[in-house]
Amino acid sequence: MSALYAGLYLAVFISYRWAPLLLIALTPFALALCGAKKGLPALGIVGVASALLWFFGNLFFATYNWVAVLALAILHAGIIVGCGASLRWWYRATRLPLALLLPVTFVAGEFLRLLGPLGVPTGLLALSFHERLWMIQIADLGGIYLVSFAIGSVNGALADFVLGGWRRARFSIVGVAAGWIAIACYGAFRLHESQQTMQPGPVIGVVQSDIPMTGGIEHGFDSHLFLQDMLALSDGSAASRPAPQLIVWPEAMPAVPPLNREWLQAPSPDAALLVASQEFERALRDWTTRAGIPLLVGTEAVVPQRDNPKAAELHNSAIRLDPGLGQNTQRQDKQRLFPLGETIPFRGTFIHTLLERSVASHGSVPFGTGFTPGEERHVFELPAPAVSSTPLHYTISMCIELCYAESVGTFLQNARGGKAADFFVNMSNDGIFQRNRAQVWHAAMSSFRAVEARAGIARSSNTGISGFVKPTGEMYGEVVNARGQSWTGLGAPELPRIAALVKFRREHATELATDPAVAAHVTSEIAAIEELRRAAGVSGQSTQRVYVDSRRTLYSRVGDVFPWAFVIFTSAGLLALFGQTARRVLRRRK
Repeated sequence: MSALYAGLYLAVFISYRWAPLLLIALTPFALALCGAKKGLPALGIVGVASALLWFFGNLFFATYNWVAVLALAILHAGIIVGCGASLRWWYRATRLPLALLLPVTFVAGEFLRLLGPLGVPTGLLALSFHERLWMIQIADLGGIYLVSFAIGSVNGALADFVLGGWRRARFSIVGVAAGWIAIACYGAFRLHESQQTMQPGPVIGVVQSDIPMTGGIEHGFDSHLFLQDMLALSDGSAASRPAPQLIVWPEAMPAVPPLNREWLQAPSPDAALLVASQEFERALRDWTTRAGIPLLVGTEAVVPQRDNPKAAELHNSAIRLDPGLGQNTQRQDKQRLFPLGETIPFRGTFIHTLLERSVASHGSVPFGTGFTPGEERHVFELPAPAVSSTPLHYTISMCIELCYAESVGTFLQNARGGKAADFFVNMSNDGIFQRNRAQVWHAAMSSFRAVEARAGIARSSNTGISGFVKPTGEMYGEVVNARGQSWTGLGAPELPRIAALVKFRREHATELATDPAVAAHVTSEIAAIEELRRAAGVSGQSTQRVYVDSRRTLYSRVGDVFPWAFVIFTSAGLLALFGQTARRVLRRRK
């Protein structure tokens, strides 16, 4: 049963074409736990199966080495085992239907897997159903977790039938069927209602670079070439009619030097980097003034520490350059950092030391001094194109922040108690996935964020998937290649050659200017790398209207009430199990 559960689940990790398997994948999970005579062996076997499942699933995080993947797999498996133990206790103590107990305890585990400094949002039940618009509309009531609950209930009803037959399972089956009929009716109603509430908003351009990443070659990309390519793509967006009111670039890239004001205006010990930053920023300012269009750019921000101005801290940031004005006074610093990639958590403890030695030092995870998280979620104003129009407002999320409703601005309110943001902007760097299936998972999150807040989304992501999402969760206007693909899944065949070229140039640095053969080799390798990149990747721009919606959702008002209630219920089962076990031990000793 455990192997079947892991195999069915892993099939959906590999391809969303197998999404319907999640309607049955948890049934063997429930049978393995609730059908076994002895709980401890069942929990152990389920734990091993879960660890293997999440180990292979998290391999899609291509920049993680196997130590990091194993650590996350053990953490996730531990959470699943805890929730499974609670499920078994509740079922044996109360005989409540698994159609209720299974989704409650498993979704509690989903929620817990996203929390904390090591939270990674892989394997959520609801994600693979992001294209079923009629189904995901209930996310505006209870978030993505309510959709996962509905999927888990089907698995639970099937487990009830296997364990108890029709007579004992009939109420579960009828209840789940009625619930899904209600979901379909609610989805149809909300989709029909959106025809009146959803209106076309501002025109936004999203620009997509194509630079897959891995540790050790961060400086293998020419910032001048990157800048030329991105400005050329921005020119294409600016030429659209109607012209965009904002153009968005991806999250901070290795090829982009620090661009924030504090860094540019202060003396720096790294003069060469400062000159590169000044040239880069000047080119962006000139472009925005010439085009008359604001530009939103991802960059590193080097900022003096508050308590020690002589020392600096590093932020992953988004800055906006306005025509004729330069940098906007607001800068959005990334608040939720990518675990084991942008930061090593638990600083000052032995866990931090262990993770730093076993993960960061391997060079598979790009990590230097580490980023400092931002302190505030800003709301940006988009100037109205006409004097009589009302300015619109938006929030900026970066990369993994798209996976958390609070990090995109869902719960922010304005002074009148309404939506603080009319639409969302997401800037991501999915180059860390090296053109694999995780790009699809990450982009799928935007469908749920849009429904939860009834807000349109514009998304720019390095390597993709870049595009737009309606407040109904429908994706449109993706950046595509000549074959019409928004992502290829072909991996990053150029990375070994880039790494070899970086090493070659470092070893022959003195010969590049004097030896024609060395220079010719470098030129030919660059051409070969570019050919591989064009064949495997997707780059370009898309300029579309973002939709705004007047509706305010229940979820944006009450937040994660459902998953927290599930966590409390699951924790109560675990506490009862521990108490029961402790009493048995005491009786044996007596």
